[in-house]
Amino acid sequence: MTVDVGKESGPGGRAVAGPGDLVLDASGITLRFGGVTSLDGVELGMRRGEILAVIGPNGAGKTSLFNSLTGAYVPQEGRITYRPGGGGEHELRGRKPFRVNRLGLARTFQNIRLFSALTALENVKIAAETRLKAGPASVMLGLPHARRAERRSDERAHEVLDFVGLAGKLNELAGSLSYGDQRRLEIARALATDPQVLLLDEPAAGTNPTEKLELEELIRHINRELGVSVLLIEHDMRLVMSVADRVMVLNFGRKIAEGTPTQVQQDPAVVAAYLGAPAESDEPAGAGAPGPDGAGPETSGPHAPRSPASGGVPSARDGEDADEQAARDEQSGEEPT
Repeated sequence: MTVDVGKESGPGGRAVAGPGDLVLDASGITLRFGGVTSLDGVELGMRRGEILAVIGPNGAGKTSLFNSLTGAYVPQEGRITYRPGGGGEHELRGRKPFRVNRLGLARTFQNIRLFSALTALENVKIAAETRLKAGPASVMLGLPHARRAERRSDERAHEVLDFVGLAGKLNELAGSLSYGDQRRLEIARALATDPQVLLLDEPAAGTNPTEKLELEELIRHINRELGVSVLLIEHDMRLVMSVADRVMVLNFGRKIAEGTPTQVQQDPAVVAAYLGAPAESDEPAGAGAPGPDGAGPETSGPHAPRSPASGGVPSARDGEDADEQAARDEQSGEEPT
């Protein structure tokens, strides 16, 4: 029986696989550390070609989920099925991280893990050479196919560095690059392994507003031009809401919501996880902080009650600060307001 999974439209009209075409399918993932349950029966279905964001408060289990998907942790329960584009499927639970990477999954880390004493080019070549077919003996003997593989890894490293915007810094030491460029270099190193799924763990952490905008564009280019499915952990809600096709929310190791950015933004469980549930009160409806003249509740200003619309998870533009707005204006060629 043939199933037509169809296509759905992502941001910008980009085609995204339907719910039946899953590149990653995790079910019942439970991870415990002694008496602490980090993940409790988590389900994740990632569609081929999409950008899926995983969000949640600190300690929600987001990085534990990444570590479980990539082999750093072995969950006590559950299944993690990976279906590459060439067909077939692979169970990832229990595989070593290097074997998971060879199957087509690559990741970055919350804390940058570069070889700071090596150049940008050398960092990326190390990753590209994981795809070499030549063995140690042929490399040491300088056999023709080993030399061809070496040239190809060098070309691949240059291509990836150019793609992420670091072509002019390939001979600079990784440790001397700016923080934003180090983030890009780590992404380049992951891309050099030719992944079908790229997992980004808080790539915008520590970056300035201009770097965040550049990162936003880079994630889109990776997804659209390279055809790589992107699984993203990020605390910057403006970035998440602007690039993600769908958003999954974790809290205390459990999935509490999943849907489009708009749906998740308005979900009461998500709002409660981020901002807390409203306390029970005997105060009559409409009561609030008195206005300046003491005549009644204030409807505007710092003491005004927040409306439900303003109490949700911030949107891509909601609450944008002056620095970030100036960065957007600069990129679009407009004069800052």
